[in-house]
Amino acid sequence: MSLDPSTIGRFKVLGTLGSGAMGTVYLAEDPLLKRALAIKVVREGTGDAEVLLRFKREAEISARLNHPNAITVFDVGEAPDLGPYLVMEYVDGESLSDRIRRGPLNPDEVAGLLIQAADALTAVHGLGILHRDIKPDNFMVAKDGRLKLMDFGIARGDQGRLTTSSAFLGTPAYAAPEVLNGVRATPASDQWALVLTAFEMLTGTLPFAADSVGATLYRIVHEAPVWPPDFAPALAAVFGKALDKDPGKRFPDLTAFLRALIEALPLGPERRVAHVAQLDSTAPVKATGTLRIERAIAESSPRTRWLWGGAALITALGLGFLALRPEPSRVLSIESRPGGAEVFLDGTSLGRTPLRQVVVKGKADLLRLEKPDYLPLAYHLKAEDKDLALRLQPAPFQVQVASEPAGAEIFLDGESKGKTPAAIEVPGEGSHQLRLDLEGYQSWTAMPERHKALPDPIRLQKYHGKKGPGGGKIKKFFKGIFQ
Repeated sequence: MSLDPSTIGRFKVLGTLGSGAMGTVYLAEDPLLKRALAIKVVREGTGDAEVLLRFKREAEISARLNHPNAITVFDVGEAPDLGPYLVMEYVDGESLSDRIRRGPLNPDEVAGLLIQAADALTAVHGLGILHRDIKPDNFMVAKDGRLKLMDFGIARGDQGRLTTSSAFLGTPAYAAPEVLNGVRATPASDQWALVLTAFEMLTGTLPFAADSVGATLYRIVHEAPVWPPDFAPALAAVFGKALDKDPGKRFPDLTAFLRALIEALPLGPERRVAHVAQLDSTAPVKATGTLRIERAIAESSPRTRWLWGGAALITALGLGFLALRPEPSRVLSIESRPGGAEVFLDGTSLGRTPLRQVVVKGKADLLRLEKPDYLPLAYHLKAEDKDLALRLQPAPFQVQVASEPAGAEIFLDGESKGKTPAAIEVPGEGSHQLRLDLEGYQSWTAMPERHKALPDPIRLQKYHGKKGPGGGKIKKFFKGIFQ
């Protein structure tokens, strides 16, 4: 495409979020629901039929998954002059790969993000689906720390049938050795890729990196991982086990890997306990004693087996009653000041304020309010909450300050902010005074406003006569003396 579209389907295009070898992601707005969206399109020349099939597959998986740490897909379609497109949830943040490019993440941040990633990936595997392209590029990190897994375009499930021109799908540098050897991918393959992502978050590098793709693949299959010189032995032990060539010798699941990693990370006691608690709250429950019970029943006498059967029936009826018993719920009213904020409950949109008669399940926890030009507000629900009135804080905004001539000193509320030209940040709350001072020129003042640009450039006026304030009065004083 030579020109960016103004609309895609019924959606209004607001700008470009990113562009790569495969296509472009646009920032758009839904004209009916008035919410921001991200729309992904592919470059010309890509097979439309295959792309559309993958987009539909991605939308299907998103609908089945419905997880707070996975990108929500709202729509999929074809535009006449554009081809297939995918309409997704917009995340105000950056990709995990962009975050890593700024430098290694601190251990506390790594642990928090990985727990979210593992929770989403475990949910994907719980649906019988393999992602097959886990890497930093396919995670988004919102400004508030939420992590979102995305791009299920090459995911595969038991019923999935996607055509491809290549036998290998995914990103080679994150591929597990068994997959490179031609073995069918399993959840352990996705786990391998997330372990590599975790290593990259901590170090900024990959343990099998080489100068070429071929050399990298050879190292993955045949060589041991390479640690940075200052890599702690405890971390080397955890990653060494997680990156064993034999899937059977790795950690049995992501929960086990993260538990070992959290213990090995240089964290304070309070943060370690907090991360373990968060991990325990997301870990799936396992019936570890089932096989032992079944074996005991099989080896018991007929009378004992009859008693076991009666007990099992009573237990099943009891559990069935608990499962069918409706989860406690309550009704909330939610207002914001100002109104019109979009409200999310545990990641699911409820609409815009004011909201009346919102039914909230007992386990619901986090309310999040978002409104353009205001800081996001997070609020943990309390048992006694009924009528909520939440105040949003205006977000800071930037103004571009240029003067003619340049080099004027910029003051905001009396505090120096450098010299023109420059971009300065203005607090969102209250009114503020902007002043430009340059020797020989009159001071210039204004009250900066959001969405209102300053003159470009601001033309400073010279003093008449002697430079500087008071020059005219001095001239009149001497003139009076000599008269």
